[in-house]
Amino acid sequence: MTTLDAALIRHIAACGDLIVDTVDEAGSTNQVSMDAPFGRDPGAPRLLAAARQTAGRGRRGRAWLSPDGRSVAFSIAVERLVRSEPPPVAVPVAVGAAAAVALSRWAPDVQLKWPNDLQRAGRKLGGILVECRRSVPDRASDGAAIERIVVGIGLNLIAPPDTCAIGQPACGLFDRQALSGHAAETAIGVLAASVVPAIGRCLTEGLASFLQIWRGFDALDGREVAILDGERLLATGRALGIDDSGRLQVRTAEGVRVLSSGEVSLRMLGAVR
Repeated sequence: MTTLDAALIRHIAACGDLIVDTVDEAGSTNQVSMDAPFGRDPGAPRLLAAARQTAGRGRRGRAWLSPDGRSVAFSIAVERLVRSEPPPVAVPVAVGAAAAVALSRWAPDVQLKWPNDLQRAGRKLGGILVECRRSVPDRASDGAAIERIVVGIGLNLIAPPDTCAIGQPACGLFDRQALSGHAAETAIGVLAASVVPAIGRCLTEGLASFLQIWRGFDALDGREVAILDGERLLATGRALGIDDSGRLQVRTAEGVRVLSSGEVSLRMLGAVR
C-alpha cells in the first residue's frame, strides 16, 4: 500500500470529479501522466502523486528529485477537445498564481520567479512544469483531437540537506518541528484545490483574472537580471514584469526584450557575477 493517502488528498482538494492516484515511487509523475493512453473522450481531471520521485524533470531538462518525506511531487492532467487551437502557453502563469495563493497560507513570503519557480527569500521552494500532448484526430470526430495538459509540481516540505544537486539555494515550506504526519497530503490537496479550477478558468477565460495576482507575487519586478541560454550569458537588464500574455519584459541596453517561457533562463544578476 502506498504511503500517501489518496482519499485524504481527494477530500482536501474537494474538486468534484478529480481522480487521485498515489504510488510509492515513480520516475517522473509528469512522464507517467503524459504517457497514459487516451480514451475515446476527454477524461476527468487526474492527479498522480508519488511518495518518491527518482527522475523528475524541470524546465530545459533539469532534474527535480523528491526524497521520501522531505518533498512532494505530483502531476495534474486535464483533457479537452481541440481542433486548430494553438497550445495553451499561458497555463504556467495561471498555475503559478494559483499555487502561490494556496501556499501563502503557510508561507506569506512566497514569491514567483518567472517563469516557473516558487521561492521564499530568494531560495527555491518548488517548481512547476507544464507539458502538453495531443491524440491523433479520429476521422469520425470531425478533426477534433484530445489535448492533455499535464501540470507537474515539485515542492520542498522542508529544506533539502544539500542544495548542490539543484545548483541554487533552496528552502522548505515548513520547519522540521512543524512538519505534521499528513503534511504531504495536506499540501498536495490544498494546491490541487487551487490549481485544478485555475487551469479550467485559464483555458476558457484566458489570463486576465490571473495577471494581477501573479504580479503581486513577482520576485523579479524591478530587479537586475541576467538572461541565460544554459550557462551562456545573453544579456542583462531590469525586469519590468509580465505583459498581458504572460511573457517577461526586460529592459536591456538594446531596448525592451520580451521573453517567452521555455526560450531562456533568468537569474538575479548578482548570482552570476
